[in-house]
Amino acid sequence: MERIYLDHAATTTVLPEVIETMMNTCKQVSGNPSSIHREGVLARTIIEESRKYLSETLKTSTSQIFFTSGATESNNLVIQSAASSGEFKQIITSPIEHPSIHNSIQYYCSKQNVQVHYLNPNKNGVIDLNELEDMLKSCGKETMVSLLHSHNELGTILPLKECANLCARYGAKLHADTVQSIGLFDIDVTIDGLHSIAGSAHKFNGPKGIGFLYLKDPTHANPILHGGSQERNMRGGTENIMGISGMIKALELSQADRQKRLDKLFFLHNKLRSGIMSLDIPHEFNTPKENFLPKILNVYFEERKNIEWLILNLDIEGIAVSGGSACSSGSEKPSRINEYIRPNSKGKSIRFSFSHLNTEEEIDRTLMVLSKILKD
Repeated sequence: MERIYLDHAATTTVLPEVIETMMNTCKQVSGNPSSIHREGVLARTIIEESRKYLSETLKTSTSQIFFTSGATESNNLVIQSAASSGEFKQIITSPIEHPSIHNSIQYYCSKQNVQVHYLNPNKNGVIDLNELEDMLKSCGKETMVSLLHSHNELGTILPLKECANLCARYGAKLHADTVQSIGLFDIDVTIDGLHSIAGSAHKFNGPKGIGFLYLKDPTHANPILHGGSQERNMRGGTENIMGISGMIKALELSQADRQKRLDKLFFLHNKLRSGIMSLDIPHEFNTPKENFLPKILNVYFEERKNIEWLILNLDIEGIAVSGGSACSSGSEKPSRINEYIRPNSKGKSIRFSFSHLNTEEEIDRTLMVLSKILKD
């Protein structure tokens, strides 16, 4: 029996074309991009051409794009810079942010005496823009707002432009983790109020260990990796040329095929959602009905026999799903987000997350297995 992988919010399959590009880069590029000889110039050319493509995709300049090991590093760099630069005295965020934001804010802000304010999203992770505006009014201009664009567990989409415009109106700056959005949505970083975004290649069928950071004003950022002058003194260490080339190839493929992929994701999402509704199993959807990322469907199943072993039983049946962020894996206890939206619940929230590579038949089998497990 072939396994069914429905955990694409955690990581995605690296496409064959991406692997081929990375292998060619590994074979053809032997030089250090910081060297001035021909081999070094070739390596530098690949990096800067990649930076140019990414900047054009985001509608910005190459001077505002930095390559990192992934969004966790990018988020840490932004939060650390915000806390230590003296530019920001307040940070507004939510209690359901990704750990790389939530934990960074708790760590860096406690050391720099930066005050943190938490919004109160609803049970579907939706932010109240009126509440955000009230906080911005009271916090003043020396404020950063840090929120997920597409929520990695719930699939909720933040109204990015509206939030950025509110930040601009009150002199604040918005940092958005766009990890789940890149490759599926057109992100325009030129909108007023948007300060920075982060992304990771492995969320859009690229390799792990490579990502990027966009900074509207890099002059106020402080590196967290000190060493050489790579990435214009923003990140020491020899660049991951193979990873960068693979990330850009994956982005090119996703951009060229974006609408087709989105259509497929909506189809799979809606098929599973309607299929679960047709089962005689008590449940609620944590993913909202509107303004959601079609890649994700988060479902709460009410308490019943063996509900605590649902993820394991699905795995035994050949279906890979998760109960939350991959950064919290290795434990069956509820994620911080699940505990926030459903405190003291005795049921189980499951995140199904799709790829354009999944099939209708896989959704049919998933529904059959769910029925088998939960009706026993």
